[in-house]
Amino acid sequence: MLLSEAKTQAMQHIREYMSRGTVISTTDGNYKDLLSSMNIDANTAQMELCKISKIAKTHIINQNVIPNLLGLSAANEVQHYPGTDLSYSFVGAKSFSVEVGKFACTIYFYETIAGVLTPLNGTYSLDGGTPVVFTGSIAVTGTDNYVNYKGLLTTSSALNTVTMKIVATYPMKSRYRALFAYSFPTADVVPHYMAYVPYTLPSNYMEFEKMMRESDERLYKENVDYVLTNDNKIHINWNLPGQFIVHYWAWPTEITTTTADTYPFEVGTDACSIIPYYMASKAVIDDKKALSVMLLNIYEDRKLGLNKPKTNTSDSIQNSMWTVKTTMTLEA
Repeated sequence: MLLSEAKTQAMQHIREYMSRGTVISTTDGNYKDLLSSMNIDANTAQMELCKISKIAKTHIINQNVIPNLLGLSAANEVQHYPGTDLSYSFVGAKSFSVEVGKFACTIYFYETIAGVLTPLNGTYSLDGGTPVVFTGSIAVTGTDNYVNYKGLLTTSSALNTVTMKIVATYPMKSRYRALFAYSFPTADVVPHYMAYVPYTLPSNYMEFEKMMRESDERLYKENVDYVLTNDNKIHINWNLPGQFIVHYWAWPTEITTTTADTYPFEVGTDACSIIPYYMASKAVIDDKKALSVMLLNIYEDRKLGLNKPKTNTSDSIQNSMWTVKTTMTLEA
């Protein structure tokens, strides 16, 4: 149903569509007054009905697992103390990711050239922000929460060993330390190494239904290894590669005063059919209170009907026939 069709039906419900057999002109002052709030009322009704007559949508996430050269243990939380520096090294590393928290520290990077530890330059991004150039080290300001530093390293040879060393000013922790053998376009798109990778769900996300995982030609099944958070993000296990199809229930597009009459409602056909009653009720709430109440009651009654489970008549008939047939067999 289009918004224009809903407006026409609303006018018919309040007997303002025709006068003595002639369709009332849309330029008529009273007609225009009645229409003035219908867009907003249509939006209110649809936003309410979409919780019953749900709008199904999908969202695609592609996850490419990048091997961490430091291995699985690099995900563990490690305590760093002043005077006890911890280093993490691997040959051929070109990018990095690490989370640090609590107190201030310094992250140093070195490249072993001809047996000599040489300060290594690059660019880093703080929690996915704008890339910043660094020379040999990154000074970390203390924070109660873990923050992620990730970036690119400018090495002279892929055959050299790269070392990341964390020097604590005060007792602090690090976790999810990673060195990657690959470079990336910019520091901010280097993977944030963590147990579960967060992905932001679409802005129209209302409610989660399920998530399917398609990882090769023989695997397409529901994935249950995820975490949903209240900030409309879904976190997927780092070690799971493939394409993830998130099935969710969506909020409809907001209907505003400038929405075109050609806009199609997004809820189901049965839900669409009762929206004009709500629009009509609100249009005459000041002038025809009894009619307004009657129309709103019709809307509410039919909305309750949307909640009732549908009976599969075909199955019921088949089951009844099977019962009769079974009884007859037993009697024989």
